[in-house]
Amino acid sequence: MGHTKGSNPLGTLEKCVQILTLFSDSPVLQVSEIAEKMGQPRSTAYRYVAALKAHHLVEEADDGPGYQLGPKILELAATMSRRPLRDVARPYLERIGRETGETVILYGLRDHTGICLDKVDGNQTLRVSYDRGDVTPLHASATGKAIFAYLDAKEQRQIIKNVGLEAFTETTITDAKLLAEESIKICEDGFSESNGEAIEGTRGIAAPISSFSGRVVASIGVSVPQHRGEGDDRLLLIELLTEAAEQITRELSSQEAEPTYTKRFRRSQQP
Repeated sequence: MGHTKGSNPLGTLEKCVQILTLFSDSPVLQVSEIAEKMGQPRSTAYRYVAALKAHHLVEEADDGPGYQLGPKILELAATMSRRPLRDVARPYLERIGRETGETVILYGLRDHTGICLDKVDGNQTLRVSYDRGDVTPLHASATGKAIFAYLDAKEQRQIIKNVGLEAFTETTITDAKLLAEESIKICEDGFSESNGEAIEGTRGIAAPISSFSGRVVASIGVSVPQHRGEGDDRLLLIELLTEAAEQITRELSSQEAEPTYTKRFRRSQQP
């Protein structure tokens, strides 16, 4: 975190921490209010706020003048659940992998891109391969869009500005308006889909995972050859993934939750 020439770095850090704690009493603060509460000149308070803003710890308020806690604070809060996300999600990845034979992916948000946090390989001869740590843009996959759709509009615009909407195939969404429309549909449906938008001939399906703070921070999904992502196969994957995402979210939100599985959709039960 930057500091002015001749200033004490530890003193600067202490002042910035003090500013962050002020938001526990007021969700939105103007620089003049921060200066008054800290007993600092307005220009000094502004420099601290500018440093916090540069690291996405605070941002300009959505409604009216002032500042509010930024997305980085919410991301940090998402790591505070009793059990790490990967530990909570792993049994669900394994369960879906066993039931479908498909590779199942846990996908997270890192800065303005997505990252493969964990995976369970399927046993299908023809399958889409992922590696842990793979970083990809959010707009070109079902797992990425399942996260992007739930970010606030300001953060979505910032991601588009910083990362862009690169075309990987003919079906990649490269228009911000179309991506916004799809995001609305994803929020209505509770899951996302992709149609060969990163890799031709594949279909992706994913569902969002929220932290205890209510912010969508990850998704669970699959990417399969086109013919295995249609009809009853598609319905089964949607059912399994949305149920798993709901259960993972529930476990992350509860300190005493134990892994449980809800009744599974099976094609044989359909009329």
